[in-house]
Amino acid sequence: MLRETNVQRLHWADKTMSVIRQEQLEACERRLSDLPRVTVFELSDDLRAEEIWQCSYDAQEHPRLQSLHTCKSLRAQVLGRLAAEAALLSIEEHLLAERLITLGGTAELLDWEETQAAESLVRRLWCTISRRDGRTVVHMPGALLTPLTLTLSSHQHQDLREKLMRHDAVIRGLLYIGGLLHYEEPLYHLMTDVLQDSYACDLTLALRYLRTAYDYTYDRRGDMLLLHPGLADPERLFSLHCPAPEYAVELSEDVMRGAIDGLLPEEEPLFDRLYGLFTGATRPELTPEGAAEDLLMLAKQGVSLQEMQEVLGTLLSIHPTEEMRQAVTLVHAHTPRWGLMRTASAQ
Repeated sequence: MLRETNVQRLHWADKTMSVIRQEQLEACERRLSDLPRVTVFELSDDLRAEEIWQCSYDAQEHPRLQSLHTCKSLRAQVLGRLAAEAALLSIEEHLLAERLITLGGTAELLDWEETQAAESLVRRLWCTISRRDGRTVVHMPGALLTPLTLTLSSHQHQDLREKLMRHDAVIRGLLYIGGLLHYEEPLYHLMTDVLQDSYACDLTLALRYLRTAYDYTYDRRGDMLLLHPGLADPERLFSLHCPAPEYAVELSEDVMRGAIDGLLPEEEPLFDRLYGLFTGATRPELTPEGAAEDLLMLAKQGVSLQEMQEVLGTLLSIHPTEEMRQAVTLVHAHTPRWGLMRTASAQ
């Protein structure tokens, strides 16, 4: 999902991973109100076909495409690409699609990640979203349920998804180690290692997958950068000049496994100590795990110790204890930082 918030002048308390997630959810919920309430499979005429297409990924990716769309043409387009698009759903989209099939096409959204996935399925022209008694409900028309069920249960689909999940794990691990990635390398390996010679080998759909599966932004040249969810200010990484020594991170199996799971080996005791100290002490809307993660992400971005101590107070429902402040000092001193790490591949 595109990272749209301008955070450069905000205090670090407003740039934590928890705040970024909440702002993404709120932006997503605002966009949902502008999405169509009916799919092309439920229209009886072509009067709204163009309006629905304008909300689709195709309209975003090909804004200059000059053609008059009809319900028939859009239905054929969706069904014709269904297998390829299903192979390149984000993890959250795939889980939501499976749940919709299980529940007969209608499901209440459970969390913010499902809200983002639902928006994406609407932009694929697969679903609609509505509000019922204060609940957000996503609906998939019956015309898609059977073909999608057959697609998701096929051996070809399952083989491609297995390859894609291995690719995704590596990308998420590298994002955890470095904070961001230029899109070209992940795209190259996606096309050659996962999709080559398959029915889903489509460059447009592969790029769509990167935009739906990861946070991203654009650099000054207009190139897409994939972001770790906790990286608040990518521009800061480009200009970060800090006297602290570089951290040598050897890309061993243990390091990659930790990065994929979301904690490097040397970060585990730091995180565990914060988690233990925060249990029962965080604000009601935060969990101890979320608060500890927020501080760890700030340390990875090279935030000063003073600023991290200030953020600490905003995460708690009590005054920070001296033990908490000491734990934050250790996190600041010993967490490998994005933009300062030297990496060496272990053969």
